[in-house]
Amino acid sequence: MLKTTSFQVYNASAGSGKTFILVKEYLKILLNSSNRFKFQQILAVTFTNKAAGEMKERVIENLHSFSKGEQNEMFNIIATELNLEAKTITKRSVVVLNTILQNYAAFSITTIDSFTHKLIRTFAYDLHLPVNFDVEMDADSLLSEAVDLVISKIGFDSKLTNLLISYSIQKLEDDKAWDISKELKDFAKIILNENDAKNLKLIKEVSIEDFKKIKIQLQKENITVENKLIEIGKNGLEIINNLGIEQNDFYRSQLPKHFEALATNTKKVKFFDQSALKRNIESELFYAKSKKDIIKNAIDGCIPNLLELYNKSEALFQQKTLNNLLSNSLVPLAVLSYIYKELQEIKTENNLVLNAEFNQKINDTIKNEPAPFIYERIGEKYRYYFIDEMQDTSVLQWQNLIPLVENAISSENEDAEKGKLMLVGDAKQAIYRWR
Repeated sequence: MLKTTSFQVYNASAGSGKTFILVKEYLKILLNSSNRFKFQQILAVTFTNKAAGEMKERVIENLHSFSKGEQNEMFNIIATELNLEAKTITKRSVVVLNTILQNYAAFSITTIDSFTHKLIRTFAYDLHLPVNFDVEMDADSLLSEAVDLVISKIGFDSKLTNLLISYSIQKLEDDKAWDISKELKDFAKIILNENDAKNLKLIKEVSIEDFKKIKIQLQKENITVENKLIEIGKNGLEIINNLGIEQNDFYRSQLPKHFEALATNTKKVKFFDQSALKRNIESELFYAKSKKDIIKNAIDGCIPNLLELYNKSEALFQQKTLNNLLSNSLVPLAVLSYIYKELQEIKTENNLVLNAEFNQKINDTIKNEPAPFIYERIGEKYRYYFIDEMQDTSVLQWQNLIPLVENAISSENEDAEKGKLMLVGDAKQAIYRWR
């Protein structure tokens, strides 16, 4: 049994009756008031047209059933929880059903994308969008077209040409195909990822020259790191060689091999979970139990110094790995600004707005605006909010709803009717795992 509060969270697995609960709570709001237009104060959002259609259908079917005096399970639960007589529910159901059917456009059970689209239309002027813009759902096709346009400028734009040649060479050095079109198309998708939007804004104004300077700096750092790793390798081998024992006296010669690799070829060195040496260090396994005591004592005596060197080499390896990751990403990041520019030109020429950009555009506009302003602009004053499949709601989608929801359930305005927020979901059914 749910508590009667302004903020409810219903977390349940598939098949446990989440839709039944949603419809029941929705109907309770409609039937607990003599206001036939109560449904216009309710916004219910879900993620698919199918789910929205199913909820609408169930609301209408139940109202139709109630209006004929049929007392099913839903009817009896609502009568009990609202403490209403059967004839009152029947009478109100007739009135509410007719009002909804006559004002169906205000029956706001919809998808989150449809509601977002409505907000975008409302704020078109603030967003500097043409009033008659078209919505483009296939963002991948536009991105692919933008990438192809960037690549087609090879030989005409010297800076871009040099940049793309550098990227092709980088691919060859990594033993990958020189054709960069597929990689750029995959990489360019972060333009549409709302989780990356904030960071992309920070680098959008970075010039190609700045990217080159950063890359050169990272390469210099790695040369320094490489020299330090070689020095650590030599120091480790010197300690081991001065013990007067054989390298194979160490467990599987792992520590000596590690320092030998550092001193001669750092590319062969493995760290972290990839390394059996790492696991044996954590288990303090440095020699076989069958070794003579004189050998065990010699190894035990040098282990603190060798582990100190090992830990230093591991930290340097982390730095080198990070520098390589950053360095390999700099060229495609530099190209990203060209792709973004081409994408904007395609959208402008075709009077398009990408559906994938809606949430970010709305957030940039309304995040600092008061709730009354937003209500005035959308021409609605919702007091009740139902959000289905909450586990798939993105941070931006939620932030865009907060000003409306907060105003509805806030206790600060004592004169206003208190609203309600109900979140329904199941983390185990998440489509977008990172959310």
